[in-house]
Amino acid sequence: MHKPALAGVLVLLLACPAPGRAAVTGVVFQISTTKVASWKVAMHNVHNLEATGISGHDIEIVILGPAIHILLKSSPVAPSLTRLHASGVTIDACRAAIRRARLAPGAILPFVHYIRSGIAEVVRRERQGWAYIRP
Repeated sequence: MHKPALAGVLVLLLACPAPGRAAVTGVVFQISTTKVASWKVAMHNVHNLEATGISGHDIEIVILGPAIHILLKSSPVAPSLTRLHASGVTIDACRAAIRRARLAPGAILPFVHYIRSGIAEVVRRERQGWAYIRP
């Protein structure tokens, strides 16, 4: 399936809740891999989602585990993360992953929102009715 078509299907799923279920209130993306190609796919998916009319304020990207390096100012996707943040997308960093990676706070993008546990945030959002995407 083409990526624009996939984004269109997601919009339909968000707009038409299953009988007896509330509408999805947002979309949470989990990024936990070291593969830069996967990071880029995630950024592309978020851009496509925004292009279909889903507000950036309804999108959250949770970075955890070994992917925490995506948040460095020197990251190959730092410009994409900066653009997404400017459009209202929330970018979360797992404090535990930052501690394990021994990253200096000054090396991380300044707009990053720190959370106690990345996986707990994903679970919390799912319980609130958010759609979950793991590219």
